[in-house]
Amino acid sequence: MAAASKPAPKIRAPKLAKGHRARRLPKPLIIFWGTFAGVVLVTIAVLQYLGPPAPMLAAGIIHHAVAPAAPVKAAVTTKTKTASPLPAPPALPETGTGSTLAPGQPIPAPIAALLGPSATNPNWLVPRLGPNNTASMQAYAASIPSRPGPRVALLVADIGDDNTQSQEAVTTLPAAVSLALSPYGQHSSAIAALARASGHETLLAIPMQEADPSTENAGNEALVMAGPITQDQPMLDWNLSRFQGYAGVTDAIGVTQGAGFMANTNAKSWLLQEIADKGLFFIDARQTGAAPYAWNRTADVVIDPVLAPQAEAAQLAQLAADAKLQGNALGILLSPAPAALSGLASWIQTLNAQGITLVPVSALALPPIGASLPAPAAAVAP
Repeated sequence: MAAASKPAPKIRAPKLAKGHRARRLPKPLIIFWGTFAGVVLVTIAVLQYLGPPAPMLAAGIIHHAVAPAAPVKAAVTTKTKTASPLPAPPALPETGTGSTLAPGQPIPAPIAALLGPSATNPNWLVPRLGPNNTASMQAYAASIPSRPGPRVALLVADIGDDNTQSQEAVTTLPAAVSLALSPYGQHSSAIAALARASGHETLLAIPMQEADPSTENAGNEALVMAGPITQDQPMLDWNLSRFQGYAGVTDAIGVTQGAGFMANTNAKSWLLQEIADKGLFFIDARQTGAAPYAWNRTADVVIDPVLAPQAEAAQLAQLAADAKLQGNALGILLSPAPAALSGLASWIQTLNAQGITLVPVSALALPPIGASLPAPAAAVAP
């Protein structure tokens, strides 16, 4: 018979040693720790309800911890101001063909690279564009004084015929006065050389058909309106070859200004295209306004002392008034008569007191309609 199983012994809690009693927390501590635990639980609950800090608040805390607001704004402003701007386009002159000379220097002698044989006669040397498109209107232009204020340019026409009067114009007038030499003048080549050495800018006066050829004769080599315009090419080349070293051409030759030829639109356009192709500018005594193809300028005042010598002083006064009103003005004296030259020289002496600067005519030339001139090329050696 199997032995009866014994019940498992009971586990009893250990008895405290004699003299020891179980201790309880004092009632005030229980209240303290209970309150603390409640505060912790409430704080956790509130934070859970509010969620994480807003980004702007966080950014604000970081921002103020690193640097004040004002320096940060200043740094941003400075960065904007110092941004590199787009490069500006190259500036082109508003007027003037751009002299390559240093101030006060004589006009160079004729430069071989700016001359070539005429297509109609290889023995005639006529202007042409040189290396890098160097043009006569730049190479033979007189220097321009760098003074602010209104400017006046003066062109004395019909130089080269009367040797005494021509030399007087060269020697008595300031170098800034430009001179237009006649292709018919027997002294034109020698006077042109003297003028260049004296610093005067020279132009060629081209004879052209007048409004009434039966009463006004412009000469045997004048440009005329009979037949196709290309028939004038030999006459033009003959005129262009009479002397060298001039910066431009003009229709002012004595008392004639080519009224018949220049009034024809096709004839004028052909002539100006020919002039532009040869690197010259054009000065118009007929006051017809801006022109195509070639750099050009129209006279503001035309002084004719032969027809009305007593009017010269009034016309010069008008020229000064035009310069002050417009900023610049061009006057043409049609004849170098002694009295006219004397009156002109005396009037020039008054310009400084009027705050007006005398400049060569190339300084007042304007770009052709719808075009502009590139920067002047380097000077070409003779």
